[in-house]
Amino acid sequence: MKFRMLLFAGTLCLSVHAYSQLGINTPTPSSTLDVRGSIEGNYREFTTTTDFLYSNDYHLSFAGISNSILNLPSQSTTDGSAADFRGRKYYIKNNSTSSVLTLAAATGQIIRSGGMLNANSNTVVLQPGKLAVLTAGEAKGWDIQEIKWGLFDVITNGPGTTAQNIPGGGNYYTLTDSPLTVTVPASGAKVLLKFTGYGIVTGTANSFGTVRLRLLQTIGAATTTYDLACAQSWYNRSSGGTTAYDFKADYNLANLVPGTYTFSLQILREAETGSVTSFIVSKSIGRGDVFVK
Repeated sequence: MKFRMLLFAGTLCLSVHAYSQLGINTPTPSSTLDVRGSIEGNYREFTTTTDFLYSNDYHLSFAGISNSILNLPSQSTTDGSAADFRGRKYYIKNNSTSSVLTLAAATGQIIRSGGMLNANSNTVVLQPGKLAVLTAGEAKGWDIQEIKWGLFDVITNGPGTTAQNIPGGGNYYTLTDSPLTVTVPASGAKVLLKFTGYGIVTGTANSFGTVRLRLLQTIGAATTTYDLACAQSWYNRSSGGTTAYDFKADYNLANLVPGTYTFSLQILREAETGSVTSFIVSKSIGRGDVFVK
């Protein structure tokens, strides 16, 4: 009987101990783990062009002279398994002077940044001088914090002072007052472009049509166009009369290689019915915002 009582008391003691709060340098812990002092984690510095994040890492410092990729470990799909380490945190600092560090999640997993400007991605670029805090999340991947977008440059033009006659024929016309020259300083930057303008159409009674826009990107001799899904419609009620129209276009560009770009707005007359004697863009104005992180 005495042995059974001792065994029960020991079991109760272990149970209480397992669910109690643990205090370091304090006799009265107020949390599951209450540390009244410093915490030391493993510190590792690397300079290679490819490296891996290991289970015994805590704070990683990149100090290479060339761009590098840090591969993140794969998350387990089984909750509570030995490979399930959700909640674990890593601190990663890019101490390079000019090289970028790309954080790459495992295939099929993502790094979540959150917010309207940021997008979930399999990779995140860490610019020189930036710190990232990674938290292992669900089976889909990681949460990242402390990477903030900063406004690098603002470019504006216009409004133009000379009206431009837009020809028909089914070809895009480049607005001469629209070009914006934008410098992309580093990989991973984002460029937000906004164009607005207005014009006047003269034609026969009940003539109508649409105006379609697209963006022309030029870097060196290479050109790329970005279509805009929507179109602006116009309608002329009386013969020889005029009708005014306005337009706007917004573009969000990412993953551009560093360099100097020229962005121009192009306009196309389409789906016209009736006779159009004059099609004019009176003024347009553009703005470009360059963000880096």
